[in-house]
Amino acid sequence: MFNYSEANLDSLNNDLDSTIEECKKLVKNIKSSTNINLSDFDELESTVYDVSGRVAFLGDVHPEEKIRDFGNEADSKIQNFALEIFNDDDLYKKYNEIDISDADKESIEFHKDLGIDFKNAGHGLSNKSRNRLIEIDKRLIELGIAFSENIAKDKTELKFSEVELSGLSKNELNNLKKDGEKFIITMAYPDVNAISENCNVRSTREIVWKAFNNRAVEDNIPILKEAVLLRNEKSKLFGFETWAEYRLQNRMAKNPKNVDAMYKDLIPKVQKAAEKEKKDLVKDDIKITDISPWDIRYFISSERSKTSNIKNSELKKYFFIHDVKNEMFKVCEEVFDLEIKPESNQTAWHEDVELWSLWEKNGEQLAYFYLDLYPREGKFTHAAVFDISSGGSERQKLPVCSMVANFPNPNTGDGLMTFDEVETLFHEFGHVLHNGIGKSKYTRFVGANCEWDFVEAPSQIMEHWVWKVECLKRISKHIETSEPLSEQLCERLNESKNIGVSLLTLRQISFGLADQHMHGKNFNDDLLEIEQTSQKVTNITYPKDTNHLAAFGHLLGGYDAAYYGYLWAEIIGDDLFSRFEDEGVLSNSVGVDYKNKILKPGGTISAENMVQSFLGRKWNDKAFLFQKNLLI
Repeated sequence: MFNYSEANLDSLNNDLDSTIEECKKLVKNIKSSTNINLSDFDELESTVYDVSGRVAFLGDVHPEEKIRDFGNEADSKIQNFALEIFNDDDLYKKYNEIDISDADKESIEFHKDLGIDFKNAGHGLSNKSRNRLIEIDKRLIELGIAFSENIAKDKTELKFSEVELSGLSKNELNNLKKDGEKFIITMAYPDVNAISENCNVRSTREIVWKAFNNRAVEDNIPILKEAVLLRNEKSKLFGFETWAEYRLQNRMAKNPKNVDAMYKDLIPKVQKAAEKEKKDLVKDDIKITDISPWDIRYFISSERSKTSNIKNSELKKYFFIHDVKNEMFKVCEEVFDLEIKPESNQTAWHEDVELWSLWEKNGEQLAYFYLDLYPREGKFTHAAVFDISSGGSERQKLPVCSMVANFPNPNTGDGLMTFDEVETLFHEFGHVLHNGIGKSKYTRFVGANCEWDFVEAPSQIMEHWVWKVECLKRISKHIETSEPLSEQLCERLNESKNIGVSLLTLRQISFGLADQHMHGKNFNDDLLEIEQTSQKVTNITYPKDTNHLAAFGHLLGGYDAAYYGYLWAEIIGDDLFSRFEDEGVLSNSVGVDYKNKILKPGGTISAENMVQSFLGRKWNDKAFLFQKNLLI
């Protein structure tokens, strides 16, 4: 295990430089060898992969700004070095010398994938086009790092009186920082969520919503605009009309037409349901005739409270973060035949970070994972799982990943989670399981290294357990009485589950449409126009002085032309869970089958084949439509 706690600028710099030198020697050895095999390329790839997890990863999480800055600089250096590797003509020649005539299926797939990477590096293009490609790729690396850095460094703070924060509970107010008599609202998720869901002062919700959706706007809009233009240019170098066509060629969707077909089929159904939702949500508020974006989560939250007959502030008391986490572990242990054990956090980068190990019930250790769950200044602002050390049977090393989130901190506040945050915890832990359980001969296919539009399915499916009475009673524990949610209350919560779901789905669709628009046939670089055009699908009027695309980290974080994958994967995840619905929500036999057929193969088997093997049929959207009450 790498000791992050001892990381300093000198040690990190030495690690980076020495690893790059090691990689250069590996490249040299490959080019001089007369007996090349795929394991040589795997060793090279995994060495680059791991130094990124040791050094560049700290750019997102380290408490010291100077080390975060160095991590971002290292990220750029590592990515550029990886570009050099695949641009090496002599290395490409050696790749073509590899004999795969007697290779197993996984090795053949690895060889094919490597070939795609070499092709994407420009081998086969003219010298002029290839040189331009190198310029574009290097610039895109710079832009991606800067974009993420600008979001993390946003220090927007808003100050409100207690009256202006009416609706927030005493605990929520106590969790906020203060400046004299004023309460400070940062752009951290616990603060923003408290306002958007519970504050009954509409003007406050509007101010916070606009600030949140305008984070880093001045710095990031020019960056995103340039990135979109460069991607469009790059796609044409390879003979594709659009960036979306280029990006989707090796994914489940295959091409933008299939993405468009998904949206075309779904949008009218969701819009019809959303129109009724809008009217129902504001029916008791005579002051509001047309719902605004800053109203959506508030009215959904209010209506869910009415339906479930419990206020958000009271519901949160059942979800103390450590209790939820520990019971989530127990559910996963039982369903998937696993053991999850605490480890010393002495190697972690911050005292709040936890380290755990993941084991098969038979005693075989699978992985380690960190939990970095609470907000810090300069830290990654969303929720995600970072794969920080690769596995692979060829290396005989255990994979290591980290869940990075921004939940209420029990060390500085009450640590009580909203129900949405509980869902997010389960969602992200789905990624942890995928990363930890996935097995492969080669680093490239371990865990969540699979088709990008499938990668969210193992996380989306985990959200289902949050709502099931059998699980909900276990993960809930009142902070004062230690009592779980009653079965009656669990059932009422489930009755509230789909309140506002169509409005939220349309919002997600608008994100996907914006992504496809800026990277598709109707390409243009007017990002405000793209934002406003995509929002029309929601049938809600959005202000013209905000552009959330500036803080939409997915667009420069690997989901460009691919944000549709969240909805695509949700549909698949709902279908996968249908087996649990049919055979038992906590069924160990189904859970083990899911572990073996969906999680364990990683990227060694196509997603289509994995899903068909588990379901015994091709996947469809019936379960998704049923879950959303959209079946006609």
